[in-house]
This record gives sequence, structure tokens and C-alpha cells, in this order.
Amino acid sequence: MNYDVTLLEIKLFLMTTQLGNFSAVARAHDMTPSSVSRKMAQLEEKVGSKLLHRHTRSISLTDEGVAFSKNCGEMIHQYERVVEQIEQRADTPRGTIRISAPVAFGRLHIAPYLSELLERYPLLKVEIHQTDAFIDPAAEAIDLLIRIGVPQDSSLRMKRFSDQRYVMAASPNYIKSMGSPQTPNDLKQHNCLVFRGTSGLQRWFVGIEKLEAFEVSGALHSNNAETLVSAAIGGSGIVVFPSWLIGEHLKDGSLVPLWEITKYPPVQSLK
Repeated sequence: MNYDVTLLEIKLFLMTTQLGNFSAVARAHDMTPSSVSRKMAQLEEKVGSKLLHRHTRSISLTDEGVAFSKNCGEMIHQYERVVEQIEQRADTPRGTIRISAPVAFGRLHIAPYLSELLERYPLLKVEIHQTDAFIDPAAEAIDLLIRIGVPQDSSLRMKRFSDQRYVMAASPNYIKSMGSPQTPNDLKQHNCLVFRGTSGLQRWFVGIEKLEAFEVSGALHSNNAETLVSAAIGGSGIVVFPSWLIGEHLKDGSLVPLWEITKYPPVQSLK
């Protein structure tokens, strides 16, 4: 027996057993009936046994053909199942994905969805690096980098997914005690809780008709935005932060919006 039987020969044979003639098989495979007949003759030669009875108008199976058909049907089914499994594996995320995001953004908008992600893709592993410092994604082997602002490295593949809306806010108790600023100059009379990043104190962009950089001061600075938010909720002063950070506090009333400031850099996702 010659074991060099092709998948096409087996498929043509099985279809011949179903359709009962070479012409129908030829039409299904865009072949000529004579080509199908030759393929069947080659198959019989390879297996060393006559598989088909050839009649004028139809084709039937020999006893050997019946046995061969049964085994080949099971083999094709197994082959198709293996191919399907391979395709599913190719479509299923696997391996390790390394994500870098700002500390607060990661806690509020990434961490809550990690359990669902890992449950959906059990072959996936996630490493999340949370930092407010700007890092080199290539040097740190980061697959997905989420950062606030406009990136400087144009060689990275980028996707902008949100315009950032900043809100100046304070707690109801603070407003009741200290009043609400009506102009930027009024901020000089208020305790402004200012974020201190790697480049220094955050400048506030405020204004009535035109936004301008405005240096403010207060009794509390921090390199952790959520610390300042917590202090503002407690009545310590005024903060300016994006809605993605303080949105829930604005909804539940623990912070009250004073001014909305929209002209800040967009959030970018770098891949």
C-alpha cells in the first residue's frame, strides 16, 4: 500500500460516495469528470484495492470501499476538528501583555475590569505598571501605554480615545465656609490643593473668556492626585482635576463643580 494519499483524493472519494457520479463531484470542485475519475483510479492504486464499482450511469462502493469510506469519514472529521481548534487558538489572546498607565487612571479605569478580562481569556497574563512618570515603552517592554497629554515620540502607534474635560471643584462644606471663586483672581483667597508632578507644581489653566496659565497656592501639595481629591472632599480646599478622576464624586455630591475647563491635552493610548 502506498501511504502517499492526498487529502483531495479522500475528499473527492467521500463526495463520490455521497453524490454517486463523477460529474456532480467535478462540478462541486471545478474539475472535469475525467480528472475526478483519474484521481479515484490513483487512490485505488495507492490503497491497493478496488473501491468503486463504475456503472454507466452511477457509481457504487465495493466492500473495501465501504470500509474505507467509514474510516476516511472519521479521519476527515478529526482533521476538521483539529483545524478548528488551531484556528480558535490563533484567535484567542495568550501570553503576557504589559500595560503602563497613570496611577489613578489605572486604579479607577483598568483595575476594575482585569478580573473580567482574565476570566474571558484564561491563557492571557497581565502585567500592569502604574506610574505617573513618563517612561520609554520600548526600554520597559510595554505593549500598551496609556498617558495623559500629547506624546512626543511620533514613532509610536497612537490612538486617541478621549478628550479630557477638567473640572474645578470643592466640597459643599468648603463652599459654605469659604464661598465660591467668581474670577481667577479670587483663587488667591482660596486654599488650592495642587498636584506636584515630576516637572513641578501643576499650573491651573483658568479664565472667564480666555484660558490662561495661573499659578495658585495652598496649604497642601501632593504627587498623588487621589490624596488631594480626598482632602478636597474633606473640605480642605479646591482642586482642578479631569472628570475621569472626580466624576463619581461630582455625581454623588461630595464635590461640587465650580468651573468646567475643557482646553487641556487629550488622553492618548500608545501601542
